[in-house]
Amino acid sequence: MQEDKDSFFTKQFDNWEHFEEQFIIWCNHYHEPVNIKRSSMKYNEKTMKELFDRFRYEHVKYICHHSGRVRRNIKDGSRPNQESARIDCEFFFKIKHDTDINKIIFTKIKNLKHNHPIDERIYKNYSFIRNKELIDNQEVHDLCKTLITANASTYNNRKLLNKKFDINLTRKDINNFKQKIKFNLIGNRTDAELLQVWIDEILNENPNNSIQIKLNEDGNLECLYIQTMQMKAWLEKYPNILHLDSTFKVNIENYQLYICMAQNANLKGVPVSYCLMNSGNKDNLEFFYAAMRDLNDLQQTQVIMVDKDLTNIDILQHFFDKARMLLCVFHVLKYLKSRVHELRIPLTNRMNIMKNIRRLLYDNDQMSAIYLKEVKTESEGTDFYQYFETNWLSCCEMWQTKHRKNLFNFDTDTNNHLERFNRTLKDHILPKMHISECVVKLILAVDDTRTEEMNTYISLKQKICDSNDSTLVQRFGSQLINKAIDLLRKQNDELKQKHYSIEELEDNSWKIGQKDEEKNRFITSSIIHRDSFEDLLFCDCDYFLQNQLPCRHMIFLFDRLDDEKLDQAKRIHEIVSINKRWLKATVDYYLNEIAHYDSILSSNTQYNITQMATKKNNILSSNE
Repeated sequence: MQEDKDSFFTKQFDNWEHFEEQFIIWCNHYHEPVNIKRSSMKYNEKTMKELFDRFRYEHVKYICHHSGRVRRNIKDGSRPNQESARIDCEFFFKIKHDTDINKIIFTKIKNLKHNHPIDERIYKNYSFIRNKELIDNQEVHDLCKTLITANASTYNNRKLLNKKFDINLTRKDINNFKQKIKFNLIGNRTDAELLQVWIDEILNENPNNSIQIKLNEDGNLECLYIQTMQMKAWLEKYPNILHLDSTFKVNIENYQLYICMAQNANLKGVPVSYCLMNSGNKDNLEFFYAAMRDLNDLQQTQVIMVDKDLTNIDILQHFFDKARMLLCVFHVLKYLKSRVHELRIPLTNRMNIMKNIRRLLYDNDQMSAIYLKEVKTESEGTDFYQYFETNWLSCCEMWQTKHRKNLFNFDTDTNNHLERFNRTLKDHILPKMHISECVVKLILAVDDTRTEEMNTYISLKQKICDSNDSTLVQRFGSQLINKAIDLLRKQNDELKQKHYSIEELEDNSWKIGQKDEEKNRFITSSIIHRDSFEDLLFCDCDYFLQNQLPCRHMIFLFDRLDDEKLDQAKRIHEIVSINKRWLKATVDYYLNEIAHYDSILSSNTQYNITQMATKKNNILSSNE
């Protein structure tokens, strides 16, 4: 008996299907609870189709269901019924594709002994064996699905299936089946049908809403691109910096959600496009960015913030050819910290490496060589410095802050806007939801963000200025949104703490900064010039370049300069180069925005607009 059982491991198989068929027969006959532990990447289905169809993987490792160290039975209340089958069983074997004979064979390394009993009675009670009968047997599957649709009780469902097919399912099996089958209990529609209904509704609501779909060869959904008219408007109005990242656990089908986010006039994150995809491979990412390119003007995007995904970055460079790719500094530190943690060196050395990496991150070139030498010294005996030199120093312009000081990025170094939005989103989108429900919640999230944005910074009342405000704010504050005024006030406060001097270099050019009184020379300075073509004021300081908003040097110039053009100007954008995001729109624009939202409740329009309370969607606020 044992010899017959072990003879299975001397066989060779012509293809993957042949192996799987024989393996299942062997497991069922000898009652072996064996599962896949890990596998190599699949052969590429497009470039290596013959190998993919025939062998699927290069190698696969199988282990016992009870493999792994015993997990301590500590329950924190989040999953009170969670159980672990680990009892440290050492059974395992490996198979591989032997390229010499072009067959699937077993490797010599294996351990075929269990530390627990195996028999037919125990084997049939494993959950993956019970559920396999439920999924593989079409009659059982259809009957269970029909009973669920008819709202039959779990008890009656189990009883009927046991009586007709001799399958001993548990209450947990039936409840899991309700969630795992792609079936939604709203009426009698499948989730695919409901998704189509929601898509049609989104497109009918506004002809400018866009949805694009990518299907695979089997007709299954690979990508779903969503962009409403409001999202397009945000991208058109705030194209300067975009944040890109993906998140998981937003639907039961395990589709990843890729989000592209901009920063609005209040410097808060707003979503400008969604894409649900079954995997973040190159083809799917190209579909996502191609859809964005076809539906939007991406030429105004100057900065894109991502994590260190080389595939993603290479594709982005093709579609956003005018933009600079920057890495989120938190992701940089996270990746490097995990790498340093793996080094087999003393804790003190690892801590010193991370300390010098942080210094490198924020250094301005004066001490970089010293910090690099420290990293090399502390990591001696390992290959970390070679890894760091190859993978990180080669792209330091993407993660060191000194390389992004003159970019229009609002002094943003992280993807925190996106992380915050994802956390809010997951308060309302649960992993057990189907894609159709997920899409509805995503659209409602856009609506709520739009309402919140309007109530946060839209105000038809002029900002009241006092004597402490700068001349610039007192003259042009009514034309700027509240966030811009707050930023200008911070610049003015910083100006009050410093003693600035001004020196005219030539016509329409001034040097402004702090002077050494003894030597009568500038210690720090910036130059403001009036462009001869646009006749607007520009400054070369980091603040102006990052925000495209008047800086403390311009505020100082306005307070000191006697210039006829400045005195006669009625609008700030006639004399200063300022980004349109900081300018308050006309009253008509806001009235149209509010009218669209059905928020004008009485004839006193101005009062309603300025006093309007934030409206929240009932559906988005509920997880039922």
